[in-house]
Amino acid sequence: MKRIVMVGKELRAIRARLRLTQVELAELVGVSSNTVARWERDEMAMRERRARLIQGIYAAKKKRRKGTR
Repeated sequence: MKRIVMVGKELRAIRARLRLTQVELAELVGVSSNTVARWERDEMAMRERRARLIQGIYAAKKKRRKGTR
């Protein structure tokens, strides 16, 4: 399985596409909003497990939107 690495810029873009605040994303993945802010500023590395979870949330939402068209 390929290792997943997500940088702050990518996380911000995904969060924007999901139309979520830092607080809302934090609640979804089980971390504090401060942690999300640190990830987005590349002050703290995101563990692969969280990156996979966020990508899964994004993929599911994208798939759901496709199905409604």
